[in-house]
Amino acid sequence: MSRPRTELTAYAGILGSVLSVGLVLGAPWHWLALTGALVLACVPAGAAVMCWVDSGEDAAQAGLTLTLSLAVVAIASTVMVWTASWQPRALLALAFLGAASCATRLFWSVNR
Repeated sequence: MSRPRTELTAYAGILGSVLSVGLVLGAPWHWLALTGALVLACVPAGAAVMCWVDSGEDAAQAGLTLTLSLAVVAIASTVMVWTASWQPRALLALAFLGAASCATRLFWSVNR
């Protein structure tokens, strides 16, 4: 594994998770909360996976992080709609899980 690329992804995942939760829950304007939702859809879930996997290229790492995040959010949203249990704030769990995975990756790399 390439430490700098995977560690950078982990830091981006933690930052994206904190930023998205802060904006979604505490933004004074709707457009700012929408920006937080966009960050939530684009970063934490993919970073949770890609901080463990080195793609070999910086652009590929970023692209796979974005693609995985969008796919996970789409699947989670679809399941909530199909089961008639739509709770948008439940998607914030993705931010917490993403931050936990990224923090574990960083802790693991320090103690290695």
